[in-house]
Amino acid sequence: MLKNYLKIAYRNLWRNRTHSLLTISGLGISIACCLLISLFVWDEWRYDRFHTNAQDIYRITERQNQSGNWYNVAVTPGPLAPALQADFPEIVTTARIGAWSGIFRQDKLTSEEKNIFFADNALLQMFDFPLLKGSKAKALSQVNELVITEKTAEKYFGKNWSKQPDLLCKTFRLNNETDFKLVGILKNIPENSHLQFDMLMSFENVKLDKWSYQWTSNNFHTYLQLKKGTNAAGFGKKIESRLSNYKSKTENLLLLQPLTQIYLYSKFDFNTDWGKRSDILFVRIFLAVGLLTLFIALVNYINLATARSNQRLQEVGIRKTSGATQNHLVFQFLLESFLTAFFAFTLALLLTDICLPAFNTLCNKNLNFNDLVKNYWFVIPVIPLFIGLLAGIYPAFILASFSPAKVLKGNFKLQAGKNFRNYLVVAQFSISIILIVSTLIIYRQLQFIQNKDLGFDKSQLLYVRLGGGMRAKAAILKQDLLQQNFVQSVSLATNTMVDVGNESNIEWEGQQPKDEFLITQMNAEPDFIETLGIKMAQGRNFSQKIASDTSDKKGAYIINEKAAERMGYGNNAVGKKVKFWGLEGEIIGVVKDFNFRRLNVPVAPFIMRYRPKEFYFTLLLKTKPGQVQTAIRKTEILYKKYEPEATFQYGFVSDDLE
Repeated sequence: MLKNYLKIAYRNLWRNRTHSLLTISGLGISIACCLLISLFVWDEWRYDRFHTNAQDIYRITERQNQSGNWYNVAVTPGPLAPALQADFPEIVTTARIGAWSGIFRQDKLTSEEKNIFFADNALLQMFDFPLLKGSKAKALSQVNELVITEKTAEKYFGKNWSKQPDLLCKTFRLNNETDFKLVGILKNIPENSHLQFDMLMSFENVKLDKWSYQWTSNNFHTYLQLKKGTNAAGFGKKIESRLSNYKSKTENLLLLQPLTQIYLYSKFDFNTDWGKRSDILFVRIFLAVGLLTLFIALVNYINLATARSNQRLQEVGIRKTSGATQNHLVFQFLLESFLTAFFAFTLALLLTDICLPAFNTLCNKNLNFNDLVKNYWFVIPVIPLFIGLLAGIYPAFILASFSPAKVLKGNFKLQAGKNFRNYLVVAQFSISIILIVSTLIIYRQLQFIQNKDLGFDKSQLLYVRLGGGMRAKAAILKQDLLQQNFVQSVSLATNTMVDVGNESNIEWEGQQPKDEFLITQMNAEPDFIETLGIKMAQGRNFSQKIASDTSDKKGAYIINEKAAERMGYGNNAVGKKVKFWGLEGEIIGVVKDFNFRRLNVPVAPFIMRYRPKEFYFTLLLKTKPGQVQTAIRKTEILYKKYEPEATFQYGFVSDDLE
């Protein structure tokens, strides 16, 4: 019997080829959209869930009270982890990481590495990052030890690195200053990990830096693993106000963030979260768009199917007169719907496979449909059945409910469910309009961001990374560049415009008790303000001719308007005393607010100091119009003049801000 039903269903679809083509293609395209979106949502959801103890791992974050305003930061003091582990038996282990970057040299190869963490040995125990060479129990437990990933090993040692027996214990020189011994090689970090790095350096080195490793410096991410069965909510309450036990005169609170929520639910102030992250809002929007697209296609199918009902009335009447029951007819029409859904789903799979590379490029992902099928193969057959049921149930019951006597008289017209179909059409058009309007709004927002006033001029502005050996010669390179006719201005600084991540507390004149906040710091030359076209709001720029501006014993500081506002100075900031990193000084100028991070990060308090004796990590170069390519080529020649074996690395500030 089923075979006969299938034959009839197939003949009906073939007889009405135009109608079938419309319904199958419409459903197929919408299902393909849903499959692509499902891949995206699934990939976002699965971040960090591959770790064996993922459900027991948490990141400690800090909620800071700054003059009655509460801010959330992902960074905590270095001594916090061992203090908590000593006080709470519920903790299995703790691990800390600190972001870093630098120029590494191994044998004849020199390269800048940006994705580096200082890390405890416990990080290798807590997380499932397989170690291909070396000892998990010992790696990173001593000063000046280094662990790299296999792709980093390939970069420095070639594709056959795994066959080299004496690989471990090789030396990497950081910034031409410190030698690190290679003690381990990790398997490449999975893409679905919020922690992304190429190198790990021993956290024991951090402990030697008295400025970084202290209770007043929030510079690190702290992770802890709780014992199985520990009530996380209850434990969170126990440690919430614990910071006051270690750090006097603070109202700041400690919070627990589950590992599996870090990627999608992290919203922190002051750019303190360095991990790979997304936003649950985007995931929900994607999911809603996918479901609404499928809904529109289903409504379209229902309307087309019921619109054809009058053409099938005679068939229904004859079959009922011949003894067919309503259930038989419902089954027949549902089978046609299932067959349509099956063909549509087959088309959707083909379209998904074709469109996936372009979708990956659009979303900056590496999605693989086979991964989803491998994990959820049992769901695949259910999808066309479910869609066929949703699309066909209403038309099937409408068609099967006709009276054969009225139908065979020839004057029966379908009226049942007319209002319902009208409602569906209204809903379909309303959703379509909402999606179109939303797309236009997003487009306008992107246009606004691209044309936003950044507070500085990003045109013809490029940066050059200064390697360890080049830093001592940076002033000479700068003077050479200033003699070139393609150069408008040059400045040395510790950072580019988007990697300023050095935050610390500051003390200021008129500060109230328990009033504190984090301020972002950069060292730069007087030419920095001119090179970027930043405008002064109060006071003056740095000057090489004023001794206090260049003194190591007394600080001269320039802050932005946000910092002046936060300190309560308004338009009277110049001349006020501040203390930053233990160095007392005064504010000599205030610059207008400018974006020193990516555009989705609000402008934060900022402070700048001129230290001519310090090595700078970055050279910022403003070229004359139309001279960018000439500037890149000739700057590399000058760079190689002083460091022939060094890697010349440059970038555009405008690209980094996007």
